[in-house]
Amino acid sequence: MSMWACLLGLLLASPPPPRASPSSSPVPGPTATPEDRPTIIFLIDNSASLPPLDPDEKRVVALEKMFTFLKGQPYRLVLFAGRHEITVDDVTKYNNRGQWTDFYFAFDKAREIIESYPKKTQFRMVLLTDGLLDPLASDWEDMNLAQGAVLKDAVAERTVKLLRELNQPLYAILVGDVPPKEDVDPKSPEQAPRIVLDMIRAANGSRASPAAQSLAAFFKDDGMLLKKFVFRVPPQEGLKLVLPVIQRIAAPARPTVELRFLTFLVLPLCIILFLLLGLLVRSFPGPGDLEIIELTKGTAVHVAADRRGTMGLSLVGDAKEAVGTLTYQSPPLDLSGVGLDPIGLDAPTQRLLPLPLEELRKTLEVFADSGSKEEKIYSLNLDYMAKNFEPSEAERILMGPLADRRKVGALDFLRAKVHLLSNDELRKRLTDARVTLVTYGKGGTRKDLAPGGSARVGRYGFLVKDVARGGRRDVRLSLYYDRVPSLFGLKTILPDFFQQMFRFRRSSQRLVS
Repeated sequence: MSMWACLLGLLLASPPPPRASPSSSPVPGPTATPEDRPTIIFLIDNSASLPPLDPDEKRVVALEKMFTFLKGQPYRLVLFAGRHEITVDDVTKYNNRGQWTDFYFAFDKAREIIESYPKKTQFRMVLLTDGLLDPLASDWEDMNLAQGAVLKDAVAERTVKLLRELNQPLYAILVGDVPPKEDVDPKSPEQAPRIVLDMIRAANGSRASPAAQSLAAFFKDDGMLLKKFVFRVPPQEGLKLVLPVIQRIAAPARPTVELRFLTFLVLPLCIILFLLLGLLVRSFPGPGDLEIIELTKGTAVHVAADRRGTMGLSLVGDAKEAVGTLTYQSPPLDLSGVGLDPIGLDAPTQRLLPLPLEELRKTLEVFADSGSKEEKIYSLNLDYMAKNFEPSEAERILMGPLADRRKVGALDFLRAKVHLLSNDELRKRLTDARVTLVTYGKGGTRKDLAPGGSARVGRYGFLVKDVARGGRRDVRLSLYYDRVPSLFGLKTILPDFFQQMFRFRRSSQRLVS
């Protein structure tokens, strides 16, 4: 026999290699996975009430085909029915012969799996069920249920609490016909049982709210914040519908849906709202706008509010039509020294006493810079005595009635005048122009308007910016709008820059006419 014949005989006589038996574990031992490749934990309802996963495939084959949709992504399998009808990572036990349906013990087994992995491992739980809770009473005898508690309600409550503690994303794929109406939440587009929606919200928080679910369903995508967590697969569809659902659940989260939401809904809504608010506040006046009223000494000016289609203040000819009257009065202070006793005064005092304030300032500067020795000494002494004057004493001397001036020393009067040159606050208070405002109607008032003060005319509130000489008449009164009533208070709430943007006016001030 040739050598080749001997080798051929040996090969034919040797036993065939053993065939690999199907693995009961779909994944190796627990290992950490990248953040964008979370471990999927499938919790498959193995009770008799669940219809086949696919009408055209055997149960185990359909389940194995479903796992191929993951394309190498790590996963674990929990087959569950009652408490003692749970198996892990063994597809051969998928037979839908379970007598009960208890979600609590299924998620309790999922907790054990999760705790066996490194802490930073990411998970997504996928529940395939018909959504009908049917626990066995004897399974809960050692679970410390409250006496007299309804078993289904107690199990549902415990399950929701467990999912809240797990704090892991949960997706539900509802297979089969819609359950009886009394078990279904009418607000759910998938006609999901209430227990399923409660579990989803407990696991996923606000992202599983009805509004978020409706938006996620509308955009048909999973984003970073807007995700769809409940899916329904009719029994006649099978793997044809399960495939895109599994791929959607396993895919990395992307901000696509949020961008679509912002682009198609939020952004246009914001633009419309922005324009609408702008139109509502574009009319004059608004907070920060300025009204300027010109006044003549001793002549009353009557003002009305929101008259003849004009918003804000306008002038009227009669107090009967007005909400307020403004009158400019010259300061009552007389600094000429009239009424003082001039007897015994030295020459510098006689020269300085009748001078207006600005001329007095300039003359003292001349005395100090280029005057004689006596004038320099005089100006130094006068400045020293004036600065040591108490403001209240200076005000008393200067504001005293003309009839009583004989009782005031002329030198003291001059020192009080010089005190005003270095006391800006007192000088402004005693010498500035004054405008008196009288308002009518309920709560009518009379007050002097001074810079920094406030005023109320009609329904508007103002801050007094300035009362200054100038303009076409004797004095200009500048009033800033501080309180402007408007629809829903928009002119008070919205920032000034926003309102000015829609004014289409070069200036925020207006001369009242």
